[in-house]
Amino acid sequence: MNSEQIIVQYFHYKQIQKRGFCKYGVFRRIIEYLLDVHNNPYFIRKTFLKLVDKNYFYRNNPSGKRSYRYRFNPDKYIEYQQRKKDEMVFPIIIHFD
Repeated sequence: MNSEQIIVQYFHYKQIQKRGFCKYGVFRRIIEYLLDVHNNPYFIRKTFLKLVDKNYFYRNNPSGKRSYRYRFNPDKYIEYQQRKKDEMVFPIIIHFD
């Protein structure tokens, strides 16, 4: 297994998406622990950005001067905007005869 698969499987197992939007530092510490790479921040950042590019993370654009926050996407094929629209749909349909 490569490093990206290890990270994604661990995030699925721990259900990291329930934590909501977190800073990069939270994910960095988890990735350091998983891969046992503590002296190479370039490799960790590069691996994280690859996962962001592959749509495994949503990125929250901050208002003002804040850092980006990321949320794990358990189903990478559903875009965040589409998922947001699906959550807003009222699930009960009432028909009057």
